Amino acid sequence: QLTEKAVVSTQSTGELKRFSSGVLVVEGDNFNSVMRTLVDTITENTCVSALTLSSIMAIPLMLARERLMAGEQHGLLCRDETEEGIFFYKNLFVEEPRG
Repeated sequence: QLTEKAVVSTQSTGELKRFSSGVLVVEGDNFNSVMRTLVDTITENTCVSALTLSSIMAIPLMLARERLMAGEQHGLLCRDETEEGIFFYKNLFVEEPRG
């Protein structure tokens, strides 16, 4: 059985991130960098769904969903739930993270 410590020790340049859903991911970039890239990607595309973000960024669908949820939880994104699905937009009422 793989433990969190084992995962972190094998990834010297990565950081173990646990999303609120419990999903564990090893990320090489810091949180602000990931969120900045996310907001830039959404700005370039007006809005995205998790499936679209997954395709654009070439990341697993679950990771795309978790990043969108994290962006929303930090006030960087807003969601629109429609019959066609859930779409995320840049929150125009806050500034992007810097760093």
